[in-house]
Amino acid sequence: MRFKLPFRREERSRQARRTTVLSPRINDIMIQLRVQSEKLRRTYQRLIARDRELFEACVAAEQELDRDRATIYANEIAQLRKMSRTILKSQISLDKVILRLETIKDFGDVMNVLAPATRIVKQIQAELSGIVPEVSHNLSVIDEMLESVLVEAGSFTAATAPISVADREARRILEEASEIAAQRMSKQFPELPEAGPEASADPSSQRSDIR
Repeated sequence: MRFKLPFRREERSRQARRTTVLSPRINDIMIQLRVQSEKLRRTYQRLIARDRELFEACVAAEQELDRDRATIYANEIAQLRKMSRTILKSQISLDKVILRLETIKDFGDVMNVLAPATRIVKQIQAELSGIVPEVSHNLSVIDEMLESVLVEAGSFTAATAPISVADREARRILEEASEIAAQRMSKQFPELPEAGPEASADPSSQRSDIR
């Protein structure tokens, strides 16, 4: 069996060269993802500040027994918090994708990491399209970059990441991000005072002017 060792070393050497070729592009993707994650973080912080203002106004209206005005504030807060949760979940998901990309050590990791990453980015891009259009557009560009690297990685070998496995991994990461977002928001957003039934506003009425 000793005669196989040189071939194994040669194969490892080829994989190392391939990984070296892809590494700069993966680094570029990580840089772009960090930029979008930071934009989402800043947007989320602005929403927290706005929520506090609206919450105080809502409480003041309740104290003045002005239920109509309190309900208006409560409706706006409810919409704002739905957007906040989507933004926070998206930021956490992007951070998880970045961490996964940082774990790529050899060529064999590329397919297993990039396949779920593309699905996560696509999902986030769609969810943010009506909330943070700029980030959504930038994520569509990043998705194209990921797809390009994924295709190139697949061209080096016949290997592809099974769709079911990639989808399952992507769902797991998104679910984890959603749980973390819910936990953080429960600590960062005060509980709303009781308001009328209008407080459960239709999410389709979310404003899309956040930048």
